[in-house]
Amino acid sequence: MFFQIIETSSSGNCALIENDGVRVLVDAGVGIRKIRDYLASRGLLLEDIDALFITHEHVDHCRSLKYFAKTNAKIFANRLTAESICYAYPDSKKLKWNIFENGRPFDFMGICVCAFPVPHDTSDSVGYRFQIGEKCLVWMTDLGKPTALVQDMAMGAQILVLESNYCPKMLEASARPYRLKMRIKSSHGHLSNADAISIISRLSPQIVEKIYLAHISRECNSAEHISELLSGIGEMRSRIEIVSPFAQSSSPYETV
Repeated sequence: MFFQIIETSSSGNCALIENDGVRVLVDAGVGIRKIRDYLASRGLLLEDIDALFITHEHVDHCRSLKYFAKTNAKIFANRLTAESICYAYPDSKKLKWNIFENGRPFDFMGICVCAFPVPHDTSDSVGYRFQIGEKCLVWMTDLGKPTALVQDMAMGAQILVLESNYCPKMLEASARPYRLKMRIKSSHGHLSNADAISIISRLSPQIVEKIYLAHISRECNSAEHISELLSGIGEMRSRIEIVSPFAQSSSPYETV
């Protein structure tokens, strides 16, 4: 199994999962050139992608989706998300849509996938749990609060991608419009650093192996600030990677 975040921020989100020759992307919100260049660095083409799993319809999660219309990649989303994308981006109607129901696990080429609802201001935003052999990878960004379901999903993950979007003080001090500030910190906005740490603090060191803190705001957060907040978290700190929001990929997670 191989996993790497290609990029994650408020500007774009995309990650690659590979397992036994199966290659899938989680979201496609970065520019297509970035995706092509990243795949080329691994000796892959856009046509080598078997599927994309889309969390929701915001542009930073589906910007490059239309470029997969001429490939054989299957596009997975729930019905409301698929309808919202096709309405906003008519070219997306040509994609090979595969519709799932939230909470109902399904198999994709040996990967067990389960989408679960997260609170965000979209039609029907989801996180994903991917069971890949003995490893469980959970992806959850773009959520306004840590629900009981979100916590349960996090507690079962060996690899966790978790949003740590903003610092409340930095958000308030920013030049962003009042309405946007209220949206971000609402229960259907984004996860604050404190909320992310509250989830991490309940995880078991016997289960979790790697935590990627993702979707970090460039303007209302910083890796240095998050690192300071994590200084008292104990042995879990060494397993946490703060993924830079400045168009940088994460380190890879790989098993033999």
